[in-house]
Amino acid sequence: SLVSTDFESAQHQTYVLFVTLVRNDESYAPQPYLAESWEFDSDTSEVVFRLRHDLNWHDGTPVTARDVAFTFERLKDPRVPFPNPAYFDYWDAVEVVDPVTVRFVIRPHANALYGWTRTAIMPEHILGDVPPAELETHPFGTSEPVGNGPFRFVERVPGDRWVFEANRAFPEDLGGRPYLDRLVYRQIPDEFALSAALRAGEVDVVIEASPPMLDQVTGDTTILWAAYHAPEYAFIAWNSKRPWFAEPEVRRALTMAIDRETLVQAVLGGHGTVAEGPVGPWHWAHDSGWVAPTFDRDSARALLDAAGWRDSDGDGVRDRDGQSFSFELMATPRRDWQSVQTLVQASLADIGVEAEPLVRERGALIPLVTGADRRFDAVLIGWARDVPLDDKDLWACDQVGQPVQFTSYCNPELDEVLEAIPLTADRDELRVLIGRYHELISADQPYTFLYYVDRVDLVRSQVYGVNVDSRGDWATVARWWVHGE
Repeated sequence: SLVSTDFESAQHQTYVLFVTLVRNDESYAPQPYLAESWEFDSDTSEVVFRLRHDLNWHDGTPVTARDVAFTFERLKDPRVPFPNPAYFDYWDAVEVVDPVTVRFVIRPHANALYGWTRTAIMPEHILGDVPPAELETHPFGTSEPVGNGPFRFVERVPGDRWVFEANRAFPEDLGGRPYLDRLVYRQIPDEFALSAALRAGEVDVVIEASPPMLDQVTGDTTILWAAYHAPEYAFIAWNSKRPWFAEPEVRRALTMAIDRETLVQAVLGGHGTVAEGPVGPWHWAHDSGWVAPTFDRDSARALLDAAGWRDSDGDGVRDRDGQSFSFELMATPRRDWQSVQTLVQASLADIGVEAEPLVRERGALIPLVTGADRRFDAVLIGWARDVPLDDKDLWACDQVGQPVQFTSYCNPELDEVLEAIPLTADRDELRVLIGRYHELISADQPYTFLYYVDRVDLVRSQVYGVNVDSRGDWATVARWWVHGE
């Protein structure tokens, strides 16, 4: 549905139960899907999509341009809590030309089609009479979904499973019917039970296995690993209103003092990489040649010395103007965050900086971090970002004081780059801008980027075709198959 915020639900919508207007290939280049073609006008202020004639909803009703227009009208409706409104900020109006042709009025921008690769088309003939404010609670989203994708809905057992079966009428040009006859998505919260079910063949694929579970199956040749770079990273946000974090040189020193490779090994079990900045290896514009601060405690000490932070009283903690370099590092009570806090504390102690780990429940922590008065020193956060890189909410000067501009950092030069990124359609020009974005953030270090996360799925050796990449775990599900079935 248009209101789901859960990652796995969104994956099932776009790859299992429904089709999207356009789909991404592995490099995030848009490819035909429901739309067999599209054409922008000369100034890219209008785009016309021509749809397939042979795709039906699972109840037999043809999918038409009216469904596309209905989906757009609802996701733009303020009464509908669509979770990704930024995808369509530059899309202004829609017109149904004929049953298989739809025209949009847009403002030129980068990654113009991306939102349509992540948004499932909804059936107007089922949902058209539902008041927009009631879509969030309508049975369509929980017990009565009717899709148009490679799998059709069979049943849901709340808290236990969703069951789908192959859509035998799925068009051959789109891959035809899935190889699997039946797909059961189960929820098994106990990791030991899940591991046992995998070994016993009761489960074929485990999505996003935890490091402890990976340890449990290491050496088992009947279980294969499928890993990919996830579009997420962990970081420490430094509150630049605090005297310790006001200067870029000091923030760089803190980054250089933290042994982030040890974090990757200890916290992720090696299933990740040291983070260089806000654009990770999952993004098409990422460049392995980008320069970023590296682990170098001697250089970190030199930067702090030059900034006037020295241990003047011999107590082992640096100070300046009578103030000790001692601060609170906050996090929610996740086990991995506590490990990060401990390792960061030890790393910084080696350069004479005292970080005191502090744990707060999520409900208590968020107001401290997002409130206008910013009642925190530093905070550990995990963050998922998206391909369009419309990151003004994180860094822009006019966002200081807004909820997710945690650091109160402001750089007018970066503002210009952030304004240009969403409006630059040419990939070569965009790559240059994204490189400059990385360069400026790397120099100023408003965050210490700790690590990028690799998601690891576990697959029984009898299962084939589970090719995963940063689009998600389910992007190729229609081509999965089980040996002998």
